[in-house]
Amino acid sequence: MEVISNFDEFDKYNTYYGNDLGAIIDGDVTRFKVWSPCSYCVFINLYADGEGQNLIETLPMRRIENGVWYIEFTRNLDGYFYTYTYEYDMKRFESIDVYAKACGVNGMRGAIIDLSSTNPDGWENHKRPTLASPTDAVIYETHVRDFSIDPSSGVSLQNRGKFLAFTEKGTKCENSFTCLSHLKALGITHVQLLPIFDFCTVDEACPEKKQYNWGYDPKNFNCPEGSYSTDPSDPKCRINELKQLIMALHEAGIGVIMDVVYNHTYHTEDSPFHLAQPYYYHRTKIGKFTNGSGCGNETASDHKMMQKYIIDSILYWAKEYKLDGFRFDLMGLIDIDTINIIRDKLNEISPQILMYGEGWTGGESALNSTKLSYKFNSYSFGRVGLFNDNLRDAVKGSTFDSHNKGYVSGNFYETTIVLVGSVPHHQIDGYQEACWAYEPTQTINYVEAHDNLTLWDKLSVCAKHDFTEEERVLMDKLSAAIVLFAQGIPFIQLGQDFLRSKPKVSPQNDEDLFEWDSYNKPDYTNSIKWDRKNIYKSVYNYYRALIKFRRNHSLFRLSSKSDVERKISFPDSGDFNIIIERLSDESETLYLIINPYTEQRTVRINDSYKIIFDKDGNEQDGTFYDSFTADPLSACVLKKVN
Repeated sequence: MEVISNFDEFDKYNTYYGNDLGAIIDGDVTRFKVWSPCSYCVFINLYADGEGQNLIETLPMRRIENGVWYIEFTRNLDGYFYTYTYEYDMKRFESIDVYAKACGVNGMRGAIIDLSSTNPDGWENHKRPTLASPTDAVIYETHVRDFSIDPSSGVSLQNRGKFLAFTEKGTKCENSFTCLSHLKALGITHVQLLPIFDFCTVDEACPEKKQYNWGYDPKNFNCPEGSYSTDPSDPKCRINELKQLIMALHEAGIGVIMDVVYNHTYHTEDSPFHLAQPYYYHRTKIGKFTNGSGCGNETASDHKMMQKYIIDSILYWAKEYKLDGFRFDLMGLIDIDTINIIRDKLNEISPQILMYGEGWTGGESALNSTKLSYKFNSYSFGRVGLFNDNLRDAVKGSTFDSHNKGYVSGNFYETTIVLVGSVPHHQIDGYQEACWAYEPTQTINYVEAHDNLTLWDKLSVCAKHDFTEEERVLMDKLSAAIVLFAQGIPFIQLGQDFLRSKPKVSPQNDEDLFEWDSYNKPDYTNSIKWDRKNIYKSVYNYYRALIKFRRNHSLFRLSSKSDVERKISFPDSGDFNIIIERLSDESETLYLIINPYTEQRTVRINDSYKIIFDKDGNEQDGTFYDSFTADPLSACVLKKVN
């Protein structure tokens, strides 16, 4: 069929504004609507099961307004499955509905279900946790399978690697709490789950197989992933068990953030989107798919019906699953208008819902860069957070050069900028370029995430030959201190608090021990080894102390750039590499001292003070005067005594 040449003109006549696409059960009536404006005809296929030869009937649908096709059944079809068949140029293509909210095993057929029947007991009345400001959040990232698949998790065998692992209480590895109990004890406010929607490359029909993927290979955006459920063949099971996960975390006072991947689809020509309306949902250039994602295609959020799809999908997850936030993969590929509309719509549900993403792309996009949600366009969508790769690389060294050192490992550069969270401040040289954040609520500070080397592995490579293991442990702790003391929103990866490592299955040599990109590597590499918490208990205790201290001191959680400018200053330490940060408001004056050297250093403090957070995260007795001796590779907080 002919490729669309003018999308603005096409959208003018074919945009559908209704909120009823997909399968909807209304009492004893079941209605279906699908958008496919260029189809010659569309058929619905009803099945008895999610796979196999069990077709019940195929019926033609009726074309109504704006490219929508419609059919109504005067019976409740709860429990049946369906697909659509589209006809173009005398050829027919069968596909799952892009608006399907439930699906059969491996997501080939949509499931028709009464969503209210998937709610766990107490679901309707349980509430989301609340925060006064986004900067009160402490985000903890994890992958559902990593969380519990290792026997050291203490989770029951049937729930390991599943949604239900998050509901088990009191699990332990020897004397240390694991999983849900670990999350509660650590003090984090939100868990960010790597993709939990239905993705392509794990065979749900064979859950016993050793399979792994992060999930950035989208198939059905509105359906939960079946391999994380105890029964992938039951469409309601995966929904119910995901809701149990969310409710368990909510009851523990922890919000749930969903990692969403609307920037591309795993399949292109065979994608349900392309089959429903060819060459519309993906960006193209001269009739060819463009690859801004680095994954073979990029979706066209600037086209009205793709924009509508992303918005509809986000709002569905926010409402039906009571989610507390969304992390956008390669958010740079989504246009600014769409991002701002999503933020407005989420505010109508709850301004508490967090929204942030990666302010970059995976390749060159077909859309002009001034229209995309890049980090350097941040002021155009200031209510949405962005990952602070400036802080990340300043602290630990370049993410893309394993041997490159950072501030904590002896490469002293970009020091004070890390503490203001890239918010403009008059004492930072060149802040117009380096300080990109509209407000501290926009910056997500981190040194470790699911991709690239873990912090510990990075330090084990770049600092291995020049520093002892004890010094590298101190570097890890100092990195965490910078993230937790910096203005903005701190972000930690699960296991970072006990030196998570991702070892290669078959390293080639002593310089090639760790996985840089573990998206499809086995559990040996990716699973959380909870026994490391017993080995590095002091590191865990330090992270826990950092989180508690941050949550108890509002000066480290400022929510406006005017407060950052007014309440923070950087006295001269006498050494450019040693940071003294002074934070002051009506209630208290604090001094944060950071020593990146491997020796003690003394700095002058023109006040009397108490030490309220020492190198181990403890408070010390006594009042001190004038000077302070900082331990090697440490961050300490002093409180002015009047």
